[in-house]
Amino acid sequence: MTGTTDQRSSVQVKRVRVTTDAIIAAAQRAMYEHGLDITVEEIAARAEVGRRTVFRHFATREKLIGAALAAGYTDFFDSLPRYDGTGWENWLAELTRRVHRQTAAAGRIIWHLRTRRLPPLLAAAHDDHLHGLHQLFTTITGTLWAAAGGAGPPPDQLRRTVAAHLSPLFTQAVLLDAEGDPEFAAEIATTAVTATLYRLLDNR
Repeated sequence: MTGTTDQRSSVQVKRVRVTTDAIIAAAQRAMYEHGLDITVEEIAARAEVGRRTVFRHFATREKLIGAALAAGYTDFFDSLPRYDGTGWENWLAELTRRVHRQTAAAGRIIWHLRTRRLPPLLAAAHDDHLHGLHQLFTTITGTLWAAAGGAGPPPDQLRRTVAAHLSPLFTQAVLLDAEGDPEFAAEIATTAVTATLYRLLDNR
């Protein structure tokens, strides 16, 4: 009897997880199109569940959007290439391409997060993402400096150059003001970071 109960419990947990994942994925797809201006009804329709089902899994719309944002941030960081110890210039080029492609796709979300007064839960999620983003910039800077043969800690100017050219706002500036695309943004970013790195190495 206990075994049967455990099996039912396991099936229920899996079912809840599948439904939760489907709702989060639906919210992510909706946000790519509409940013934060999405309704629970639209998310439910995309997930092919009822509105009540959404609220059984997420107490509020804000918690649902926060979960979708957190999942998107995790996907973003996990998708970036890790440096394998060889060919740092190729690694940098591929890294900038992936960053700018993804931030271009999420442009509406980024714009809303950066320009709106957010409710506390979403503001906290966004702050966590910004913290993670700045940690990423620091890690990239240290990796580049060491891979290119730099001695000691990397110069702060290199970190700021990396941050400026991998910023989501840089992507948007290239798309909107320079009439470019993510590939052009990546090309500019790679060129600027590489040039700064070599100049700083020559000055040491």
